[in-house]
Amino acid sequence: MFQQEGRKAAGLTGAMLKMTAIAAMLTDHCAVALVYPAASEDPRWFAPYLVMRAVGRLAFPIYCFLLAEGFFHTGNRKRYFLRLLLFAAVSEVPFDLLLFGRVFAPEGQNVFFTLAIGIAVMWGMERYGQNSLRIAAIAAAGGCGARLLGSDYGFFGVVLAALLWLFRNDREKRRIGAAAAGFAIYPNVMCIPYLCFIPLMERYNGRRGMKLGLWAYWFYPVHLLILKGLQLLLF
Repeated sequence: MFQQEGRKAAGLTGAMLKMTAIAAMLTDHCAVALVYPAASEDPRWFAPYLVMRAVGRLAFPIYCFLLAEGFFHTGNRKRYFLRLLLFAAVSEVPFDLLLFGRVFAPEGQNVFFTLAIGIAVMWGMERYGQNSLRIAAIAAAGGCGARLLGSDYGFFGVVLAALLWLFRNDREKRRIGAAAAGFAIYPNVMCIPYLCFIPLMERYNGRRGMKLGLWAYWFYPVHLLILKGLQLLLF
């Protein structure tokens, strides 16, 4: 399990990182749902839109880091994997409504699918990754699965999660792997705010922090529905 909660430790707990990711994700999705439509009518909103999208680049890599930590610490990996799949299914309609404007959009799937594939890849690497070739093959298979499925962040999103788990005990390799995956995911200026995730990751103190429970999972589909409702009301 996570380190025992005793006296307050320096650095960031898992709960602090998760709350940071949630705040960044909400900022990003508010930009997509509310600020971009406003920018389409008034160009003065375009600068705030870009800033909010930049802030949002922090969310996914933090979630991947916490996924790797969660996989290492959980006492029931099967339940962890199935929980991600459950919320992937629950979140798909809200995701499609907000991103594509319809109930079912087969061309794109929500990020919970990517995270679930990431867990499957970690599991496979742990069990069958006896050498570098097998490790690379397992990560590539998971990445191709995400790409074919059309899940958020696709191939390199899964690779990022795999690298963060694989190099969990080697800070330098983990830093290089995270940066390389970031440049692959964002081959543009948006990689700069993404890279801010690396010092946050390195401030993690190994402690869980306060228990957030399942509300952190429910937040994803619920906030997507709320933002879609606000979008319909305002635009």
